[in-house]
Amino acid sequence: MYNPPQMDEIIGYYPGPSQTWRATTIQDYRRIFNHDTAISYLEHEIFESVDREMRQMLGGPNTGFYAGLRFLFAEVTFLAHLYNGKKSYVSRRESYYVAKYMRKFKILHPECGVLYDVFRHGLMHSHHPKWLKKNGQIGWYISNAARLGNFGICIPEFTDDVKTTIKQFISELQSEKAANKHTRLNHFLETIIHAGTIMTKADLGKYARGDFKFVKI
Repeated sequence: MYNPPQMDEIIGYYPGPSQTWRATTIQDYRRIFNHDTAISYLEHEIFESVDREMRQMLGGPNTGFYAGLRFLFAEVTFLAHLYNGKKSYVSRRESYYVAKYMRKFKILHPECGVLYDVFRHGLMHSHHPKWLKKNGQIGWYISNAARLGNFGICIPEFTDDVKTTIKQFISELQSEKAANKHTRLNHFLETIIHAGTIMTKADLGKYARGDFKFVKI
């Protein structure tokens, strides 16, 4: 279930000549957060990261086999949160909203949700994608070069899909700004606040109680 920050203070993103992160109150951050802030975040924090990281991953002879998928699915999941807001954080609903986002923006179209279940969930919860029987065959493929004929993911194509959807997301925010509407912006802000939560000892206790003797919080 979605739990909003319990503390009034968060770490907020501030655009500018050099993008910065600094502590602020939720109330103060709500006052300054606007469409231009959200657009800058998508451009500089996400698009540039995807572009830089994937060029590095695909640019040499020793490209990691799973590296691109692990990175890109994390970005797509967060983009879906930015797009849908706090409702996408509800327990057992994240996958629904990520698949919905992928279908809307044609990421890995037309097998969006199936690919998300097989590859993202498999790599998140185990070492490799889940096994799937499709058209009488069992298996999948991952390619760092080109699309193959069977069920799987071509990493360069996936990268282009993600970069395209970020540009489309930006266009939606620009249109919403021009129309003086705030639905998408409000969803974006909900997620930024959630991501900027400052964790306390109480938050960490259920995971790291035995480690506090090594660090003061």
